[in-house]
This record gives sequence, C-alpha cells and structure tokens, in this order.
Amino acid sequence: MLTKRLLPLLVAIFAVAGGTAQAQTAMTPQAADSVRVTSGTYYHVTAQEALDIEQQYRLSNGQRLEVRQQDTHFFGRLIDDRELHAKPSVEIYPTGPGQFVSKKGSTFVFSNTGERVVIDDAQFLPGLRMPADMRSASTMDGSARIRLVSR
Repeated sequence: MLTKRLLPLLVAIFAVAGGTAQAQTAMTPQAADSVRVTSGTYYHVTAQEALDIEQQYRLSNGQRLEVRQQDTHFFGRLIDDRELHAKPSVEIYPTGPGQFVSKKGSTFVFSNTGERVVIDDAQFLPGLRMPADMRSASTMDGSARIRLVSR
C-alpha cells in the first residue's frame, strides 16, 4: 500500500525536476560575441600552406597583419606602426584551404600562395584602426562590417 502512494509521488517529483532543468537550459543565453568552431569544420593545414601564410601583410587601413604558427595553432595580430604596446594575438582556426576564422567571427581568406589576404568582419579584431571612410560603412541592420584587403 505504501508503494502505491510513493510511486506516483516519486514520478511527479522527477517530472518537475526534469522540466526545471530543461527550462534552465533553454533560458541560458548563447554568447553573441563568439563563433563556435566544431570539430567537423577543422581543416588540416599542410606544411607548405603554413609556410605560405606565415608572414606579415600590409592592409588597406595602413596596419599590418602578422600571421604566425605555434605548434599546430595559428595566430593573427594587427600591428600599427605608431603603437606603443603590442596588440593581443587572436587564434584563428583553419576551415578550408587558405580559409580561417576567429572565435568572434572574423574570416581570413589567403590566396595566391599567401601573397594576399582578405579579412571580413575585421571589426572583431583587437586593435583595429578604422579610417574615417571605413567608419561610415554599415549594413542594413546598422552594424559596421569591415573588410580589409592586403596590398
């Protein structure tokens, strides 16, 4: 008789607890300032590709992009000739031949065996210097989308 009363009570408690856990998971906000790079999108960079892109690029805004490899990781850093302190490096993740993405969503496309780079959504890179003509660039929703191209 005790089992007949206890079993429905236990089922009700577990149902409430499970529903609360699902609601908390659904309400957890996703970080809007990062891009998730899943293992399915990882691309293995060959030694020759790494040699081709590991250098400095003069960009259309006057800054330089320094790309370096450390072990199997790649990093990009904006350099300003007038800087007093070095800007932080950003890890960039390979997604395809000559293609990389940062955690915050900047994309890097290297072409002509590393002679040229195009960076889309460069506004997510630390230390970006934006000339006046770039500050007025915006998309339909009003957010700036900055594209830098190497010279």
